[in-house]
Amino acid sequence: MKKSGVLLKATSLYLIYFLYTYFAGYISILFKNIDNNLVMLGLDVLFLIGIIIAYKKTLKADFEKIKKEYSFKRIIKIIFLGFLSIVLLNVVIAALGTLLFSDVNMDQNTQSIQNLASLSMIYTIFKTMIFGVVAEELLFRESLNEVIDNNILFVLITAIIYTAMNFVFTTATFSISQILAYFLPALLFGVIYIKNKRNIILVMMTKFAYNLIPLIILLSGI
Repeated sequence: MKKSGVLLKATSLYLIYFLYTYFAGYISILFKNIDNNLVMLGLDVLFLIGIIIAYKKTLKADFEKIKKEYSFKRIIKIIFLGFLSIVLLNVVIAALGTLLFSDVNMDQNTQSIQNLASLSMIYTIFKTMIFGVVAEELLFRESLNEVIDNNILFVLITAIIYTAMNFVFTTATFSISQILAYFLPALLFGVIYIKNKRNIILVMMTKFAYNLIPLIILLSGI
């Protein structure tokens, strides 16, 4: 596919994601008997199915590359080092936030999961472990893979877009430390993607591990 076609495909997916997320609340108002979380879950599932279909060839190719080029030990090492790097980064962000901004109590990933859990645990598990791992990585990273060739620009731009989209639907005030809590981990996920020949499956595995720990803590009530 030509770069113009790839860009059009990516832009269309971003537009669909933005529109259905923005108008989900209005849909729940029209159908008063349907819970807002159920409406959002349904729309997320439809988007997830659509984006998987859109990138099914890429997913299949990346999975085949993993089977041929990566041993189980190497996969575990990549996931562990990626997970450890992001955890350590969150510790640094929290420390800097406390010292410089005095507004950070936990990493942004854990806080987001807790905020979701206060609304619906089922939706939290889906959004965290399935949608956030598969749909978001395909949208925020894989969709721009063939659009941005330069590795440094790719990592920066995808991190900026991911960070911006996490704040675009909120009216709450946010600080520099909160922005960094999204931006810096997104940079690391971008680096993992680049370092592994732009294999999105490995990034998904790492993000799954990264999201799993705070979810387990939340479910266990620790």
